[in-house]
Amino acid sequence: MFGIMAVNSKKAEPLDTLSRELFWDVDTEQIDPLKHRDFLIIRCVERGCRTDVQWVWDFYGPQQFRETLLNAPSLGKKTIAFFASQFDLPPTAFRAYGRQQNWES
Repeated sequence: MFGIMAVNSKKAEPLDTLSRELFWDVDTEQIDPLKHRDFLIIRCVERGCRTDVQWVWDFYGPQQFRETLLNAPSLGKKTIAFFASQFDLPPTAFRAYGRQQNWES
């Protein structure tokens, strides 16, 4: 927790640096980067571009980024495969992995 605060105090970048298309369905004025951490990380990873993902990685730090993805209730197959490789973990380490069977038709 204190690691996040240290990272956030160093980074004062506004959310305006993220792609506007990511937030078509929400009022960005209501998003608090600390309170809505999981939402921001997951949204950027699933739908953002490389710079969006880099922003959340830099803002929250690698530990919080990883923890959020591992505990996310839902992630796409490609997202799980990519970050499993990046974190050197099996895909089954992701909470969302077990829920993938519902996607397949």
